Amino acid sequence: MKRTPPITGQMYAKVENFGSSYNNGGTLTNRIDDANIITSMVERNVLHHKVVLDIDLPAVLLPSSTPGHFHLFIDHEIEAKTYWKLLRVMAKAGLIEEGYAEASINQGRSGVRLPWIKKEKG
Repeated sequence: MKRTPPITGQMYAKVENFGSSYNNGGTLTNRIDDANIITSMVERNVLHHKVVLDIDLPAVLLPSSTPGHFHLFIDHEIEAKTYWKLLRVMAKAGLIEEGYAEASINQGRSGVRLPWIKKEKG
């Protein structure tokens, strides 16, 4: 059976015991059929990473009105000061637009359109 990874171009790993050897990362491979985890490491340049996270909180990823764009919701409260730091770091990493982060901080809140509200064509 063909296995389709959630993102492409990543390194994989074979972990024998998730309780102990997972902590040291297991054995790296570039073959999905030899692996039981996907890593953040990019196969063509292992000094680069893509975001691969285990989120132990309720989360929702919804498509935005722009094809290929999404809205992420994580159901967990954090203090505003910490949230502004998070937005700045995510912008610096290229995960969100810098203008969006700064506008959110200046307004004292971030926001996205509700799923049924479509972006106006302008």
